[in-house]
Amino acid sequence: MATANGILNGLKVESFDFAETPRSTPEDRRYYKEVLEVLLEDGSVVYNCVWPECEFTRSSASGVWPHTKVHKTQTEAPSKAPESAEIDVTGLTIAELIERAQHATRYRSERDAALKELSKVSRELEKLKPRAKKAEQALKTIRNAFTSAA
Repeated sequence: MATANGILNGLKVESFDFAETPRSTPEDRRYYKEVLEVLLEDGSVVYNCVWPECEFTRSSASGVWPHTKVHKTQTEAPSKAPESAEIDVTGLTIAELIERAQHATRYRSERDAALKELSKVSRELEKLKPRAKKAEQALKTIRNAFTSAA
């Protein structure tokens, strides 16, 4: 939930969970990583951006998802993550736990995007390697020809 005080659109948040994507089926549940489905105290359901302190809401998850791209440029300097056995959350409030979950979700999304970009660049590199070797060989041939002529 984006608000640390548990209030969204002026109403108390009763519960929240990640919103299901349109591709979700009863056999294969799929969830947005950056959109929450929020049940408010009046019984209404809204969809909320998962980013901390962002109260962007819409009546459908597909209305919130495009908004999350505005946060992609908001990055924090990553620190070394502790081993899972080192993490002690017993003294944290619900709001702090929620904030940590939001950060974890954001970091996972950023990692996935970086891995995707790395994969793309690696494929491009593999395509360019043979061309570079061929160009180096052609350059070597040209140098040898100039050396022989001089």
